Amino acid sequence: MEIRMRQKTFIIALIVLLLSMLLPAFSLARTAVPEHTDSFYVNDFANVIDEKTENYIVNYGIRLHQQSGSQVVLVTVDSTNGAAIEEYATSLFNAWEVGSADNNKGVLLLFSIKDNEYWVVRGRGLEDELNDAVLSQILSQSLAPDFARKEYSFGARKTYGSLIQKLGGVWKEQVGSKTYVSDNAGVLKKVSKLYLNQSSNRFKTTTGSGIYVVTVKNSADKNLQEYTYSKFASIGAGSKDVMLVLDIGGDNYHILQGKDIDGMLTNEAMQDILDKVLEPEFARKNYASGAVATVNALHKFLLARADISQSSTLASSETIAVSSTAALQADKAMVVENQPVSISKGIIVSGLFLVFILLFSLAIVWRNRKIALYGYGSRKQRHG
Repeated sequence: MEIRMRQKTFIIALIVLLLSMLLPAFSLARTAVPEHTDSFYVNDFANVIDEKTENYIVNYGIRLHQQSGSQVVLVTVDSTNGAAIEEYATSLFNAWEVGSADNNKGVLLLFSIKDNEYWVVRGRGLEDELNDAVLSQILSQSLAPDFARKEYSFGARKTYGSLIQKLGGVWKEQVGSKTYVSDNAGVLKKVSKLYLNQSSNRFKTTTGSGIYVVTVKNSADKNLQEYTYSKFASIGAGSKDVMLVLDIGGDNYHILQGKDIDGMLTNEAMQDILDKVLEPEFARKNYASGAVATVNALHKFLLARADISQSSTLASSETIAVSSTAALQADKAMVVENQPVSISKGIIVSGLFLVFILLFSLAIVWRNRKIALYGYGSRKQRHG
């Protein structure tokens, strides 16, 4: 009886152990991996990155990809929903095919906000440029302090910039000085005009489109649509440019796109931006913030469509990570390296291991029963 009780205890303990090993794999299999956003280079599902930062990152992410084929992708999520952050990040990396099939030159930076963790996945093609020491330094110096303070936009911008620069890309540059703002109504702040001019000069290199902002007290003897067409032509706006006119006296606004992008930036798309972004601010007479927000939304739309080849097949990946809570000090960052295994393969391997352990345990049970009946080392006598 005592031997049978020990056998039952052993089997129960074995089952508990196997379930504890298999549950994480099945949990990950159930974890839904979201589709990437149109912007691809920034996927702010947790809504912690401001739009100015997002546009800046996407702009130079596209430039790096076009220059070298490398891709750096930022993702923020509220939580990984119980999945280990390294496995979740690797699943995103593979599902979105970050980097190229030929070179494996991709990087994915993941913020899990409620879990208070971050993780980096690096393709094998970037082992030299972004080795363990380099990644650890970038994350501990550029990300850890801001992440601990929950200043995610600042941390994202500095970390993304460090990664871009280590990969030979452009992050800071002297932009052009062309004027895209005509504030005839005098309703825009100096800082707003400076930003609007700089953003169009910066992003036109990538998108081919400049965005003009014109304010008037009234459109005189012309209706606003006619005024916009006339102004567009008189300043020599290009066929890929966009013009936003705010008629302050007439309490109205109008937007016009060049003929070469009207198939992409359709009237419906522009109206959707005006209704959601400009109208609430315009109604409150917040003309400067409305103009800036609208231009940001237009740049975001155009940047999302500036990189035609956003994804390519991934051959293999290598995970290099610094996992951290906000309380971790930068000098205590931990670097972990592993070869990721796909979810399906992991479950198959675990299943085979389970079968092996069960067979092994059955053999032990049979052996113990034999010992209980006949004694250790005895042989059952044959009766004739």
